[in-house]
Amino acid sequence: MKPLYEDLWISTPEFPAEETANDLMMHGFMLRHPRGNLLIGRVEQLLDHEVLADAGGVIRHYFTHWHEAAPGARAIQQRFNSALYCHSRSLGPVSLVIEPDETFTHQDVHFGDFHLLPTPGSCSYLYHSPLGQTYLFVGDTLTRDYHRWISVLVPDSNPAELQQSLELYRSLRPDVVLMSTPRVDISLGRRSIYRAGWPRLMKRNSRRWICASSHCCDYSVLLR
Repeated sequence: MKPLYEDLWISTPEFPAEETANDLMMHGFMLRHPRGNLLIGRVEQLLDHEVLADAGGVIRHYFTHWHEAAPGARAIQQRFNSALYCHSRSLGPVSLVIEPDETFTHQDVHFGDFHLLPTPGSCSYLYHSPLGQTYLFVGDTLTRDYHRWISVLVPDSNPAELQQSLELYRSLRPDVVLMSTPRVDISLGRRSIYRAGWPRLMKRNSRRWICASSHCCDYSVLLR
C-alpha cells in the first residue's frame, strides 16, 4: 500500500485473471479514521495485509460491489476481526465467499462522518476528512476509461436509476474521487476534482453513458 494523503492509502494494483480486459485495475483504500482504520474495496495482496497490521489493523471493511468478495477479504476478516458491510443486493454473491456482518439498502452515516450512499448496482461512500479534503469512493457507478469519465450500463441496469445515482453524485461536491475499478495506465485510481466542474460533469454523464455487453468490460459505445 502507498499513501495518497495523510489519512488515505491505496492498495497495490490488482489485475484479476477472471476479467476479460487486462487493463482493468482493481484496488482498495485504507482510510485512517479517528475511530480506527476503515477499508473500502478489494485488497488481495498479502504484503498489503502486513501494512494494515502495522497500521493497527482494520475495524470495518466496506464493499462497493460484489466483485470485491475474494479470499483476501475473508483473510482480513479473520485476521483483524473486522466487521464487513455491503449492499443488500450484493448479499447473494458475496455470501458465496464471505459472510457480511451487515447489509444496507438506504443511506446511513457511520461514526457521524462516514456516509453510506447505496446505488442500485454498487455502493458509494463519502467522507469529510478533518484534514480538509472530501473523499468520494464511487465503486464502479462512475469510473475512468483512461482519460474519460464514464458511466456503464450492463444488461440488467436501469437507466432511470443510473441517472438518479448521477444526480446524487452531482450534489456532493467532492474534492477527490476514488475508483475501485478504473481502466487506466498511470492514475492509480485517484482523481482530484475542481468543485465548480463536478456538477457539469455529472450533468453530462446523466445524458450519455457507455453500454456494455454481458461481459462487463466489452464497451460498445464510447462517451465523448
